[in-house]
Amino acid sequence: MTRHAHVRVLDSRPVASLQLPRLPVNHVSRSRVSEPLLASGSRLSLICAPAGFGKSVLLNECLRQAPPATQLVWLDLLGRTLSPADLLARLAQALDQPAPPGDPEAALTELLSRSEQPLWIALNDYPRQASPELDACLDRLVEQTPANLRWWVCGRRRPAWNLPRLLLQGDLFEVDGPALAFDAQELQQLLDEQRLSVPEELAGQLLHDTEGWPAGICLLLFKTDTEGLRERIAGGTPLLQEYIGREVLNDLPLPLARALRVLAHIPRFSADLCEQLLEEGGAEMLGELRDRQLFLHGLDSSGQWFRLWRPLALILKRQPGGLPTQAHLRACRWFFQRGEVREAVEHALWAEQPEVAASYLQRFGQEQLLVEHSVTQFLQWRDELPSSLFASTPRLITLLGWALMISARLDEVDACMADIGRFLPQADARRQRQLLAQWQALQGVVQRQRGQPSARQHCLEALEVLSESAWSQRILCYQALAQQAMALGELEAAAHYCDDGLRLARSHGSVVFEGMLEVEHIQLLALLGEFEQGVALAEATATQVSKTLRHGPVNARLLLVRACQLLYQGRADEARAGCLAGLAEAERCEDASRLFAYLGLIELANDEGDFAQAAHLAREAERVMQWQHVPEVRYRGPLQFACARLQLAQGDVAGAHDTLIGLLDCYRKHERLAPSGFTDLMLRARLDVARCEVRLGRVDAAQRGLRQLYEECVSKGLLALVCECRFVLVEALLAEGRQSQAEAELQRALNEAQRMQLFRPVQAFFRLHPSLLSHATSAQRERLQRGELVDEAVRREDGSPLSTRELAVLSLIAQGLSNQEIAERLYISLHTVKTHARRINSKLKVERRTQAVAKAKALGLFD
Repeated sequence: MTRHAHVRVLDSRPVASLQLPRLPVNHVSRSRVSEPLLASGSRLSLICAPAGFGKSVLLNECLRQAPPATQLVWLDLLGRTLSPADLLARLAQALDQPAPPGDPEAALTELLSRSEQPLWIALNDYPRQASPELDACLDRLVEQTPANLRWWVCGRRRPAWNLPRLLLQGDLFEVDGPALAFDAQELQQLLDEQRLSVPEELAGQLLHDTEGWPAGICLLLFKTDTEGLRERIAGGTPLLQEYIGREVLNDLPLPLARALRVLAHIPRFSADLCEQLLEEGGAEMLGELRDRQLFLHGLDSSGQWFRLWRPLALILKRQPGGLPTQAHLRACRWFFQRGEVREAVEHALWAEQPEVAASYLQRFGQEQLLVEHSVTQFLQWRDELPSSLFASTPRLITLLGWALMISARLDEVDACMADIGRFLPQADARRQRQLLAQWQALQGVVQRQRGQPSARQHCLEALEVLSESAWSQRILCYQALAQQAMALGELEAAAHYCDDGLRLARSHGSVVFEGMLEVEHIQLLALLGEFEQGVALAEATATQVSKTLRHGPVNARLLLVRACQLLYQGRADEARAGCLAGLAEAERCEDASRLFAYLGLIELANDEGDFAQAAHLAREAERVMQWQHVPEVRYRGPLQFACARLQLAQGDVAGAHDTLIGLLDCYRKHERLAPSGFTDLMLRARLDVARCEVRLGRVDAAQRGLRQLYEECVSKGLLALVCECRFVLVEALLAEGRQSQAEAELQRALNEAQRMQLFRPVQAFFRLHPSLLSHATSAQRERLQRGELVDEAVRREDGSPLSTRELAVLSLIAQGLSNQEIAERLYISLHTVKTHARRINSKLKVERRTQAVAKAKALGLFD
């Protein structure tokens, strides 16, 4: 770029006509940055970023948009140290005025006060080395700036000025490197300017690997095509390496250059870690790197953790020499002493010390396997380390077994756990019992994943023996027992197991395991028809978990279980967004919960009549499960059910019926229970069999199956399925021509759906029988057609203004039970009890519990 010593304006000519440094060829305007800068009106605009971020270009772009009659001064300091006297001389020359005599700072103040029109002074490329004298002088000048003067400063080093004070006064607008980085739109604009057609995937990779660094992007794009760009992203380019050498490394003192080369190999570092890794004074070196704006990327809001800007790190890592083994070992020990086992293991492997890595692995816990992509990393280590290491101790064998179980690679668990036999018998009876209990706990959890009824016995027997120190294995046993109880329809037992697991997780301060148990709790609420409470619990738990870990399988499962509740509520757009967010999170940590996302998206595609998309999603789900080595027993049943639902939506009723019968026969033949996460799969398959039989004209058979299923669901308290049975029964009654009975049954179904906020079956029913909307009011019809919940005008057929659940709550209030006791009796939350109580008072037009009981008795709502 052409450099200019100064530019001055002494009249009211439009700024656009001024001579400023020319803009680069293929200049990309960054109006998202320049517009806020120009609009701020701050007395100081500070643009501070590493080399190659287009600071001077942005400054030039802003000055070209100065208001008319603005006097401009552009001083290019070239990054060199400047004294106050030098600054005085250059400013006086630029303003075409004599420099006042005396002290330079006082003279500068007098010189700047002479201007009567608006004055913008741009100091481009502020000194890169510490300049205490200049910093102190300008700090005071900026504080004393007259109202008509505005400073524009850009450079690689943040000046040692009282910036916090200026910020609090509203006199500072600061722009840093991340703000200057190109975004996707600006990259596309640059590609268009250069007439380059780059695939979206490759453009995304370019943006990711360069982190939007303008200089890096431009040098990678220089005289290339798509294939050349792909090669350059993978291996770099000599031009980029030369730029880094000249603009970043050449001016650095040797210790700082060495520090950069070390830190390029460290994924994250802090001042304390730098003390261990760098030469004496590592924390000071980190501070110096920060002051020089040398491509440090902050990883937290407190400014403790950093990494190198990705493109610089990639280039430095490609240089010969690499990182000395000793540095990796120091990092390894440092992380291990802090209890951060994953980082310790990674550095041990980079130091080519597999035995050290294996010794650290033994400190890994089940809880850590649920953090971010730890389980994937753990299994990757198994592939990288000698296989004998993972079979060298009982601890590593069981830990590997749990990792395989969490990633749903169930078939590999048996082979892994077979190695336990080599360590039997143990030295004493206590160790023997604990080791066998560890084996039994893992067997129980794996058998639950496979739907084997024997899982319960293994988990219960393991719980009798496992010590308190094995609390994480105990929690996993409670989770498996809760899942088994739900699959058997034993909701009271499931609630107790969830509570036991939650208490244990909370007593050990494990937010991760608490989140995992809450997933089961939310699924239990769904079986009870408490969808609104399930959504609220999922959101609250996800917020709590995210405070501890940003990503991981638990985060994904909470997103997906919430999406499932939203789907039942008929909130299609929110459910789709939840499924996509959960899918992205599960993909990030390679968790098998992706299956739940695909199944939710298949249901939504069915509802919209996009059967091609639904079929594609089913194939993709199967492909992903196979790639992840998930055994068929874990996903085949749910996918088969989803395919039957697709057939039914397409009108292939006979095909759907055959698929569902095959699904039920398979589970009965192998005596398997419904898999985890799909605890009502068999019941829903039976419900859809009845639905198919109605549509095939086998109404008698459908009604027999429906009555049996209905009574079973009522006895087990599966209220959501009870409601859905009613809608299918309405179809059967209509098929027989029993219109009045069908309408009465429909009214009961709508009442229950309203109480539970279960709107999806309502939507499905009225899509099939739109004529039945005639019984509703015009307001209700409009809401139903918009996909909203029916309103409170829908009442029970006996005339009661209260829903079934509200009557149940009021009955327990009449018995003198507290809100907490009611919550425990009905297996709902305390919050839900209070909500029901408020609604009861509102509907009965009373203010107190005692008044509600008295009025209910007067109305004959209960004895």
